[in-house]
Amino acid sequence: MKTKILIVEDEEDIREMIAFYLTGEGYTCDEANNGEQGLDMIMTDPEITIVLSDILMPKKSGLEMIAESLAKIDKSRQLEFVIMTGHGGADEAIDALKLGVMDFIQKPFQLDYLSHVIGRADELVNLKRFNQNYQVNLEQEVQAQTLEIQGLLDNLEGAHGEALACLAMASEYKDTETGNHIRRIGEYAALLSKNLGWSEARQNIMRVAAPLHDAGKIGTPDNILLKPGRLDPDEIAIMKQHVEHGCVILSQSTHPTMKIAANIALAHHETWDGSGYPKGLKGTEIPIEARIVALADVYDALRSERSYKPAFDHEKSMLIILKGDGRTLPEHFDPELLRVFAQVAEDMDAIFSKWED
Repeated sequence: MKTKILIVEDEEDIREMIAFYLTGEGYTCDEANNGEQGLDMIMTDPEITIVLSDILMPKKSGLEMIAESLAKIDKSRQLEFVIMTGHGGADEAIDALKLGVMDFIQKPFQLDYLSHVIGRADELVNLKRFNQNYQVNLEQEVQAQTLEIQGLLDNLEGAHGEALACLAMASEYKDTETGNHIRRIGEYAALLSKNLGWSEARQNIMRVAAPLHDAGKIGTPDNILLKPGRLDPDEIAIMKQHVEHGCVILSQSTHPTMKIAANIALAHHETWDGSGYPKGLKGTEIPIEARIVALADVYDALRSERSYKPAFDHEKSMLIILKGDGRTLPEHFDPELLRVFAQVAEDMDAIFSKWED
């Protein structure tokens, strides 16, 4: 079945040109000339899976249409929004991204770039649909997963040896992180997973896998890894490569625990709102193990001194994570994990104190 796109644009010539082009690209297109009409079509046609919308329109703006759509539609529906903005529309674009819009395109734009963005939206819809179908069948997999987890526990001693070998290799490379940081991350992760209701076996897996989250920094140049002060944009781009490097290193193992560690290494800088890297995953697209480590890593970083910031106490670190400070936002984290995090705050502080640098 062809993907159906709704184009919401009050300028008729632009709307018809886009519809003509995307139809030629193999999509089915419907059109609306304002946000009010667009909202009606979204609510009455469940086959619409992508909405390409202008922001400034009569009767109802694009942002109003998007906000009302997200509030009214069934949460299981696969629907992605892409907005079009004119020059000077950066604030509106940011507001839209906060609402959950997948991407934005600035007018005037090249049609091939439009095709690229719509293609990404289509891929995301298909991925979410696949994940949804998987969840429907999940109950049938519970027994098999339980047996698999038991197998992981039985083989944990072997995984421990591999984990220590990887850690030894990474520790030979200069870094400002300490052995206590590595230990704390494992203990934070085990604590959070325990309070999510995970079995002791899965808690122990997290205690082994979580400390390997930054193993990829072994491939980061010294002059960047050890630079005093903040990194420039080029250096940040190089630093971000450590997630792929870590995944490659840990994927060399065939052990199931190391596969979890590889997923953590790759995705622990993804964020719940989709603003992270390297893939911009959002929500449950991010492996739960990586979501746990992301929260643990940010907490420990806030508690620790850096060349560009002092160490914050437990109370301030909690406040930054739960309320935000402009750089770190609660939208970055799984809401359920934030709830658990708040419940075990004293235990998090105790872990830091026990293995403080």
